[in-house]
Amino acid sequence: MSKGRVMVAMSGGVDSSVAALMLTRAGYECIGMTAILFGDASAAGPCCGTEGANSAECVCNKLGIEFRHIDLSELFEQQVIGRFLGEYDSGRTPNPCSDCNRFIKFDTFFRYADEWGCDYVATGHYARIIEDGNTRLLGTGIDNNKDQSYFLACIPPDRLRRVLFPLGGIDKPEVRRLAREALLPTAHRTESQDVCFMHNGAGIDELMSWHLGRVPEPGEVVDEEGRVLSTHKGYQRYTVGQRRGMRLGGGTEGLVVHRVEPETNRVVVAMKDAHPLDYVGLREFVDMAPGRWQPGEDIQVRMRYRQPLFRARVLTHEGQIRVYPLERQYGAALGQWCVGYAGDVVLFGGIIDGVSYET
Repeated sequence: MSKGRVMVAMSGGVDSSVAALMLTRAGYECIGMTAILFGDASAAGPCCGTEGANSAECVCNKLGIEFRHIDLSELFEQQVIGRFLGEYDSGRTPNPCSDCNRFIKFDTFFRYADEWGCDYVATGHYARIIEDGNTRLLGTGIDNNKDQSYFLACIPPDRLRRVLFPLGGIDKPEVRRLAREALLPTAHRTESQDVCFMHNGAGIDELMSWHLGRVPEPGEVVDEEGRVLSTHKGYQRYTVGQRRGMRLGGGTEGLVVHRVEPETNRVVVAMKDAHPLDYVGLREFVDMAPGRWQPGEDIQVRMRYRQPLFRARVLTHEGQIRVYPLERQYGAALGQWCVGYAGDVVLFGGIIDGVSYET
């Protein structure tokens, strides 16, 4: 007897292929689904385009499960690529993986799952569902090198009741082993390290040209006193804390991006440890574990993917959620997600909307 009907989101890569394999073996009735996210096949990478759909269909045929695909290219253009470019244009640092999760995978996918009579939606994310009584919480994956809970702290917590993360309890080498043993067509597929719509050498210049009809304009790199140190090829290329690609020359060791000024087309640099954080303010706050933490408690936080966790305290001020580091931190990029943890449980997520430094 089936444990339930599952829509398995399949990109055409090995992770989602093994997710489908594990669920099929566990007794679920699976439907493999690939979302076509690129209307122009030449703009698609190996996943989430025609090539990815073909790979996913081959895996489904191997597993003996149904395969379907849906065209979400217009929605992806608007909600992910459009936001990505808009944030960079505003001097912020976007997080397209989080936007894809909250607007595509854990929103639109569920509407199709309902239409198809599916009880669950499964993905190949390295994260876990932690049962706490009658509540399902978002947890970290056991593979610290692959944990993707940071990118999932943006989804409505009530979605977790219908989410399956088969890979959360295993690591990447085990995923590869399972794929090889099952002779899956994607077993040896290479893993992309880039944003899915920035591949084959495409960068912010190409994206702006394709989607906005213009390219970044050159400007000045200055210190905090306004002295011109160098030039840049577009402020959209830079984020807080960045050193690489600055071309500052000798005698400028230790200088990093302190802020980006779209209104002046300037990139302002400062010494890396010159401005300790006081707090960051958050918008679009998502409480992932209601009732399981309180403002004022000491928690663990990260403000970018793979950043080591640090102790912080969350307080509210005039309706704004603020995160105060309890360990010295330098720099935070507007537009990135700030995510709170208690052990392996995700407590909350929010977009960094304001930064205050110690005086």
